[in-house]
Amino acid sequence: MKKSILYSLFFLALMLAGNSCSKDFLELEPKTGQTEANYYKTEDQAFLAMTAVYDAYSVQNWQFVPVMSDIFSDDAFAGGSDATDMAQWQDMESFKMEPENNSSSDLWNRCYSGIYRANLYLQKQEGIDWTTEGLKDRFEGEVKFLRAYFYWDLVRHYGWVPMITEVLPNVEDYKSIPQSTPDEIFTLIAADLLDAVAVLPTDIPANEKGRISKAAAQALMARIYLYHTGMSAISELGLTAQQWGDGTTVINKAYVQTALDDIITGLKYSLVPDYNELFSWTNQNNVESILEIQYSDKAKSGDWGGWNINGNFSCVWIGVRNPQPASAGIFPGWSFDVPTWSLADEFEPGDPRKYATLFDAETELTDYNRAFMNTGYFNRKYMALNAYIGSGGDPSHNFPRNHMDIRFADVLLMAAEVWLPDNATKAVDYYNRVRTRALGEAAAKISITLDDIYHERRVEFGGEGLRKWDLLRRGLTYAETKINASFVVPAGIPNPGQFTNRTFKANTWGMFPIPASEIRNMNEGVLKQMVPAYK
Repeated sequence: MKKSILYSLFFLALMLAGNSCSKDFLELEPKTGQTEANYYKTEDQAFLAMTAVYDAYSVQNWQFVPVMSDIFSDDAFAGGSDATDMAQWQDMESFKMEPENNSSSDLWNRCYSGIYRANLYLQKQEGIDWTTEGLKDRFEGEVKFLRAYFYWDLVRHYGWVPMITEVLPNVEDYKSIPQSTPDEIFTLIAADLLDAVAVLPTDIPANEKGRISKAAAQALMARIYLYHTGMSAISELGLTAQQWGDGTTVINKAYVQTALDDIITGLKYSLVPDYNELFSWTNQNNVESILEIQYSDKAKSGDWGGWNINGNFSCVWIGVRNPQPASAGIFPGWSFDVPTWSLADEFEPGDPRKYATLFDAETELTDYNRAFMNTGYFNRKYMALNAYIGSGGDPSHNFPRNHMDIRFADVLLMAAEVWLPDNATKAVDYYNRVRTRALGEAAAKISITLDDIYHERRVEFGGEGLRKWDLLRRGLTYAETKINASFVVPAGIPNPGQFTNRTFKANTWGMFPIPASEIRNMNEGVLKQMVPAYK
């Protein structure tokens, strides 16, 4: 593991750095003759090493969390060519995941590869000849943010995972690292994010778009706080309700209220006036984007292994199969992550977000391949388009379509939620900013409930991978009710047998099994604590 990750670190950082940040990242030239022993000496080398950590943040390798999260939720069905296509996603949707599930192992590997890179950077940074004031602190803040993000993905998917904060001298040393509790992992996440908030810049220059700002760290803390608070109802996770922190600073409701207000009043971000322009391929890294995963066609990838794909491969996963006519401009896709009728029905009449989110193939195409679990809808926000095929390699791998991870609308609705019990006037104002952007001032509400906020979140962020986590933080019974309801199919559809109701398993807690390959690789008995459904 260590050897392969070291190889990936230098190969990806030096040759494929373009997938993760600014234009400067896209123009880097390959270097040769570099080894760990003579590397990590200059600021330029530190920059490349930091970029390698960003690379792990963006990699999709058949496990892209936003896609998997939508499939788990009531927003999308697994889809594909048939019931066996991408079996790991079919099993996830049907609550039949087992430790051999490939998406579970791919996600685990992606996170720990990123953690290794982050730890290696943090261990080596003291040997850098730092000459630019503040640069060391900024790079360290970015790397700690990313390490926190990797652990966030691990703890919300697996619960009990090994905590690794340094590069160990021998591969064998990794085999005995015990699992940490979810509470311990959340504590590390808090420590890293608090360190990052203290040093990250509030302004990101135009030539550094895609790099992490203070607002991104504050917004991620708010997102994690809301999940942590909701999931604290599961006593086995050992989480303290209403707050978390690093042992010194408590990230509670008051902290999150202040952090979100700081972003809102700081005026660095705003809503894109026209929702239909929000996901334009020519409007990426726009004023609403706080954290955006950068993708590029610079690698010209033709390797189906996963790690060398630096374009947004998921654009093809979610696309229409054999769309006709070709003049429609839709790149042929694989029809996974099919939007549900439940999501389509959530939109109010006249809401422009409906067809900015959903591509209705039945009305917009003359014909297409109506594959497994077809509803006629596809994810318009991220669907691959012919006009943006990459300049080389396999066309499926090289779409330069970024993914907006956190945007200003999410900050406003999170703020509305955390302020609602304490300052309803402020909460309504934040809520209405999002709602009226889409529906106009006449749609503004005088008072709101939590259900109003959840409705607005669903129609605002449809197809963006947030719905699963919103369901879970309102409780397993709530999630079960909503997910089961999404399998109630409309009368008269031609393929009702493809939508067999799932048997929701509350004892999965919406999590994944620890990969069997990791259990085999570790010393016996090390990876023993896991979610009840997978014991």
